[in-house]
Amino acid sequence: MSAKLVASMSLTMMLVFGLLFAFMAAIGAYLNVGVFGMAGMGIFMGLIQWLIGPKIIRWSTNLRTLSPGELPWVEQTVREICAKNNVKVPQITIANNGMPNAFVFGRTSNSATLALTQGLLNNLTQDEVKGVIAHEIGHIKHHDMLVMTIVSVVPTIAYYIAMSTMFSGRSHRNQVGGAAMIGIGAFVVYFITNLMVLHFSRLREFYADRFAGQQIKPTHLASALAKITYGLSIQKQNMQNSSLRAFYAVDPVASSLEVSRFASYYLDLHISEKEVQDAMDWERRNSFSKFGELFRTHPLTYKRIAKLYELDKELDKSEKT
Repeated sequence: MSAKLVASMSLTMMLVFGLLFAFMAAIGAYLNVGVFGMAGMGIFMGLIQWLIGPKIIRWSTNLRTLSPGELPWVEQTVREICAKNNVKVPQITIANNGMPNAFVFGRTSNSATLALTQGLLNNLTQDEVKGVIAHEIGHIKHHDMLVMTIVSVVPTIAYYIAMSTMFSGRSHRNQVGGAAMIGIGAFVVYFITNLMVLHFSRLREFYADRFAGQQIKPTHLASALAKITYGLSIQKQNMQNSSLRAFYAVDPVASSLEVSRFASYYLDLHISEKEVQDAMDWERRNSFSKFGELFRTHPLTYKRIAKLYELDKELDKSEKT
């Protein structure tokens, strides 16, 4: 893991938890109660989420374990990338879903599960699928699953405090006023920490892309991202569990809206370089997309593709010297 990613992870976690505990300390001082009890509640909530999260994801995405020998090239790709990077081989599963995508989940990197959708396997080339697999293994290598679970607890705690204080049914006027102020403060903390968590989520996608580009030719992943994102613009996805969006290689909800004006280009999921460039140029000029990115778990696709193209040139240059 790069020093820059470690520093970004550490800074994000310090800011998020620092803001939360400063707010909790203020509440504790105002109400003359101990902060440790509130912190314990938050830790307990995070522990429950960490314990049952993988089971909920497995149940809600209708996964089945890949049978030995069913897709030998997938198994070989996973084993080779994991062996090269000292990562424990994850359990490989298939999601019975026509949407082209992939995700990883688990309590730790040593208990990770890699899920590939049937749509990914049906619509992308083997090289493109290998790029997506490498991206997901990058998340395992960087321990993103565990870190995202931890930092995502903080906005949840702030939201819980806001709801419990603003709608607590206090009868005394001073108590009502104090509870309202705490509730408003908690909503502010929730909003700010949620933006921080989303920023961190976008950052981890860039680094997972870079990791993949160092394992598989970067243009393979760039082509896969174009097909998944710009191809998804023709589909109206109905995501029953929106909390799963951050786990996917590409956000399926945002992608269905990202470049919908180009839907006619991608009906067959065969996308030329010119079509990709047209979509990237439109997305780059779209002010609404840039603003909306602040509230997304994934970066705008044109940025990811552009960085992969840059990495490809960088690797070509290093090979020639």
